[in-house]
Amino acid sequence: MQTVQAHARLEIWHGSYNLGIKDNLHELPEQEAVFGVFGIVKGEPVNCRYVSHTTNLRQSIKALFENPAEEGMKKFMQGAWIQMLQYELMPGSSEAEREKMVAEWTLQHKPNIDEDGEYPGYYDY
Repeated sequence: MQTVQAHARLEIWHGSYNLGIKDNLHELPEQEAVFGVFGIVKGEPVNCRYVSHTTNLRQSIKALFENPAEEGMKKFMQGAWIQMLQYELMPGSSEAEREKMVAEWTLQHKPNIDEDGEYPGYYDY
């Protein structure tokens, strides 16, 4: 299990995809950012499923819940897992600057997801 270094982070909830109808996406800034979506173990982000960059963090996370591109990500975002968002705001940054940070985060966090929404190898521990 891979834990991550501290950045801004928040458990994320979309009211349409949890039994408690919790929703806190309105708390996310509408700014440029690099972000990762992780599972949670003992309150800590682990097993990164996704890393990307955006010009609007709130819209991008909402889109990940509502219309993820891959089946595994759909199962993870719309399933029973609790998701942890870790992000770094980059206001005024260029796309090239954000892409460079994405490459660094990808090397560091090794995002991966299988078709069932699981982190491959998670249960091998």
